[in-house]
Parts: sequence; C-alpha cells; structure tokens
Amino acid sequence: MRKIWTPILLRVAYPVAFIMLLVFIAWWGHVLISRIQTPTTIADIAYDNIRRARNTDYRIFIEENGVLVPYLVLTTNYSRSSNVLLLREYLLDERKPINPSPHGVERLWGWQDFGAYYPDSHMDNFLNTEFKTRLGNATIAAMVPSDVVVTDKDSIGVGGLTSRIITRYVFLLSVRELGVPDSSINVPEGQVLRYFRGDFTKRVATLSDGRPIPYWTRSPSTWETCLVFTVGVDSGGIGTADVYSGVRPAFALSRTTPITTHTNSITDETFFVLCWE
Repeated sequence: MRKIWTPILLRVAYPVAFIMLLVFIAWWGHVLISRIQTPTTIADIAYDNIRRARNTDYRIFIEENGVLVPYLVLTTNYSRSSNVLLLREYLLDERKPINPSPHGVERLWGWQDFGAYYPDSHMDNFLNTEFKTRLGNATIAAMVPSDVVVTDKDSIGVGGLTSRIITRYVFLLSVRELGVPDSSINVPEGQVLRYFRGDFTKRVATLSDGRPIPYWTRSPSTWETCLVFTVGVDSGGIGTADVYSGVRPAFALSRTTPITTHTNSITDETFFVLCWE
C-alpha cells in the first residue's frame, strides 16, 4: 500500500510546493519593490509595516502651535480599526494630574471620589480640548476617532477585570499597550504594541530638553480608587491621581493620510511631515 501511495503523494506535493514557492517569490518581490519606493502615506512609515524600508524612519513631525514636533508612527491597525497610531516622542513640557483632588488638599481622596477613573477626567478633557487645538489644521483634518479600551468604574477599588470602550481623538496609552506585563491590579486595556514588546527602555520618555521623567498612562490600579499607573525612568510605578506627572499624547490618523519630506534649510536634515496642501 505504501508503494502505491508514495508516487501519488509526490505528484501532488511537487506542484503544491512549486506554487507556494511562486507565491513566496511574488510576495518577497512586492516587499523589495515597496522598500525602494518613496513613502507617500502615513501607513508606509509605521513601525509594524513590514513593507517599510529598513532605513526608513518611523517618525513624522507634527505641527504644534506652529512648531514641528516628532511623533512615533507605531501601528497601522490601532484598536483593530486600520487607523495609524501616533505617539508623541517627547513628553509635553507641562506636567498634569489625571484629576485634581476635589477636597483641595494634595493626595487627600475619598473612596467615593474615583480619582483614577480616566473617562472625562481632567487629563481626558485637557487632551481633547486644549491640547488638540495646538495641532495644525492638516493634522486635525486627518485625525480619526479611536475606540479606546478603559477600565470600567465598577472595577476600580475592588480588583475587578471589567473594561469598557470610549471614543476619543486624543488619549493616553495604557500600561498593556506600552508592553508592561498584566498584573492582578490592572485591567487589560487594548493590545501590546509591537514597538514596546520586551524592551523597557523604549517606554522611557523625556522632556524636550532630554530629561527623563515619569509619565501617566490611562490605567488605574484597581486596588484603590485614586491610584494610576505611570512609566518611570527605571521601571513602572503608581501615582496618586492628583500628582503632576508627565503627559505623552497619542492619536490616530487615517492610513491614507498623505506625507511628504521636508528639508531643514539650516541643518539640511530631511524628515517626514504631513502634506499641508
């Protein structure tokens, strides 16, 4: 029986293997061609886009109050929406609390205050009003709302695991998205971003002058109602919601948003920017 089936299996296996080889060659050829083409959309320079050239920078400069600021282009499929996620490379120069204490005394919180709750917090409102207005018209026009996974209020203070989805233009990343391992005191919010997997140093961020400081995530500690996870210089941490800590905004753009190169007339440095026209 074995002698009868062996030739038949070989006759089937060879054509299948040949077809798979052709498919692989076609795919790899497409990758190579894509890598030598000049990027034309924001999706072309995303960190997780396999077609990007190895020497293509995954940064783009975004206008804030008329000044160009670098952002990391992290993924082409944020929140499973096929939108491109941008994260500010440097922290904002000003520090902010997640929520100020309603009692007017720093770090004085009642159990019922839920200072760590992110939706409609002081931070959430700041990012989607004051900060958003700093962005240039080209950026605002290309921005798309994102479905952001956040910890449900009912989970805070009781060690719960329930999450909910809010829709925002600008937001903070969660500890999970930043590659911090899940624990018993946080709700899994979103998916780990490939850029941050296995490398804590990539999570560390600095002010524009190069000084590294801790910055907020949107993730609360579910053991208390006023504690929020931060990303520190050496490791992660937890801070009371009214502490003034670093702010690192993120937002999404449509994957077809056109980009172009811009040359600094003084330094002769070339980098990516959004098409302004």
